[in-house]
Amino acid sequence: MPKVAYSGLVSRAGNGVFARVYFFHGEEKFLTGQAVDTILGQAVDQATRDFNFDRFHGADLDASRLATVLSTPPMMAPRRVVLIRDLEKVQPRVKQYLTDYAENPADTTVLVLAAGERIRIDQKKKSPKWAARLEEAADTVLFWPLREAELIRWIVGRAQHRGKSITARDAFELYIRAGGALARLDDELEKLSIFCGERPEITADDIRGMTGIESGGTVFDWVDHLAEGGVLKANELSSHLVSHGESAVNAVALAGRHFMTLGRIREMLAQRIPDRTIKLKLGLIQRPAEAVQKMFGQARALTPARLERALELLLETDLKLKSSRFSDRLILEELGFRFQREVLG
Repeated sequence: MPKVAYSGLVSRAGNGVFARVYFFHGEEKFLTGQAVDTILGQAVDQATRDFNFDRFHGADLDASRLATVLSTPPMMAPRRVVLIRDLEKVQPRVKQYLTDYAENPADTTVLVLAAGERIRIDQKKKSPKWAARLEEAADTVLFWPLREAELIRWIVGRAQHRGKSITARDAFELYIRAGGALARLDDELEKLSIFCGERPEITADDIRGMTGIESGGTVFDWVDHLAEGGVLKANELSSHLVSHGESAVNAVALAGRHFMTLGRIREMLAQRIPDRTIKLKLGLIQRPAEAVQKMFGQARALTPARLERALELLLETDLKLKSSRFSDRLILEELGFRFQREVLG
């Protein structure tokens, strides 16, 4: 079957409707983990959990035990739930077995297959064969890094999950300081929730006072260094961001949106549109004033031709990150050097 929307999958699970096989993978590992937790929370009968829930990890998965578990009917419950994490590490013959099973699964078993990375499936070549077949047979969700607006909504939702409220503006403040790595943001929200105690709202003052995160080391700073010619600092930061869980695909997407915004700012400035009107039209009002002022300076400094070349390089980099075998760090460093030479040189 085709890939499914995660929101629809969650809605059906909340109503007690489960697929017989789920296949979760993608660039955003944290969202994959969230998806697993959501399905397990709804599908596993807690009263009979010890009898009807089995967990395996790809590296040490025992094929004979797996086959026995998948063929065993549930005990005193409507379904058996089987989870396999780190699917990409499973032995080839076991992947083949799982694919065959997914095409003819047991009616009373929910099998959740979760990879720790994106499985790169070439749809035209149907390669790797096991993954292409699995994607067709299972309810499949491919998790990409969240876009900025989606990420802000995610922060608001995770705060609500912890019994706290946070405005979109203050969620953006946390995003500015902590970057877009969901695991790191989730840790910060947990600390903030404890810090606030019985108080229901997380505020910007709480974020500034509690996170301990100063400017200078986030994905936003990496983008600024690209835009302003700080190639050495940009490359130093790219290594730091990747090692701390920031998605390289997400960072490049953020940079693309940033340079597109710079182009629109430049066009409006040329039309003598007032700065405040530009901020309103481009949705920049909620951002910190110093960050917006910096964007206006970058827009004035870059010609349309340089902005166009910047976007071309970012598109090329996005494609490399999704297809190349080189490490994300090396690809981002190459981008930094090419920006210095081809955009700002």
